[in-house]
Amino acid sequence: TGSSLVGAAVKAPRIRSKNLVSVIFCEATAIYGVILAIILLNKVASPKDKTYELSDNWDWATFYFAGYSVFFFGMQCGLH
Repeated sequence: TGSSLVGAAVKAPRIRSKNLVSVIFCEATAIYGVILAIILLNKVASPKDKTYELSDNWDWATFYFAGYSVFFFGMQCGLH
């Protein structure tokens, strides 16, 4: 966390604030994700129409390639 980096910076001055900034952004993103999950959890409800059938104009290819593109670019971000 940020407090551990500040404590480490006292012992080793070569640790600069750029490490602290990245940790703060990561913590802010995590807090945002938790808040968003709580908000979305309260909005989940069972569907009124329980047919569980897709419409005739459902475009399988678009969602298939959209899913793989999200996976591919997520892997690229993780590997860099």
